[in-house]
Amino acid sequence: MSCTHSLTAVILTKNEEGQVTRAIESLRFCRRIIVLDSGSTDSTQLVAEAAGAEFVVHVPEPPFRISQQRNWALAHLEIDTEWVLYLDADEVVPEALAKRLTGLAADENVALDAYELTPRYLFWGKWLRRTQGYPNWHPRLVRHGRADFAGGVWEHFTEGTRVGKIYEPYDHYANSKGLRDWLDRHYRYAAWDAERIIDALESGNPEALGTTRKRWLRRLAARFWPLRPFARFLQMYIFRLGFLEGWTAFNFCLLYFCYEVMTINLIVENRRRRAGKDL
Repeated sequence: MSCTHSLTAVILTKNEEGQVTRAIESLRFCRRIIVLDSGSTDSTQLVAEAAGAEFVVHVPEPPFRISQQRNWALAHLEIDTEWVLYLDADEVVPEALAKRLTGLAADENVALDAYELTPRYLFWGKWLRRTQGYPNWHPRLVRHGRADFAGGVWEHFTEGTRVGKIYEPYDHYANSKGLRDWLDRHYRYAAWDAERIIDALESGNPEALGTTRKRWLRRLAARFWPLRPFARFLQMYIFRLGFLEGWTAFNFCLLYFCYEVMTINLIVENRRRRAGKDL
């Protein structure tokens, strides 16, 4: 079975007119390329269809959860290939990874249910290899009917899935839509994280943080939540040797410091709201 008959690519989008073509072009080795949109108001549909992709709209009930949208794709898109590859609009599959995926999809002896892939995290044109702890693993390749996603924002494969790793990286252009988009996106992440932390602290149940492979780390971060900005900066810039990657890395670490500040502010705000106090 050749890759062109065993691999479908699904790209999740919302207002991605400026970059979805690049992602689509990198996926020509797949039999089908489907753009699954969650309610774009720009010309994403016209651009995607002009590039040759199928376009499907599914606007889930808020708040948006990546894992739920990916599971919806598996359940409703009538995918007829053995493997499903997930890509975001700001990501690209280089030639080396395309060849690896082609070989895997054509191999009838593969016993695993899913694979994690790792990104080259590109910011201002620079690969932040140390700062982002390369390789870091993301659930992206699924054998259709054999695995699902869980975890809300920070998604992972469901328990019991037989998971492998593919070491050829994909490229992630993390800031391709600029600072405003980065801040908006990470505000949503911070809001989700804050809610989970409050629920865990108030209930005494760490499972409220969600099921994730790094449970111990999330529980530690929830317990000592006021220290998160400093811990994140030290982890990325010092312990991972991010300082060796220059000014770009320093700026990027400051952005993540700000993300954690947003998280602790939202924890305080939400706690005060629940207690009926003024903000």
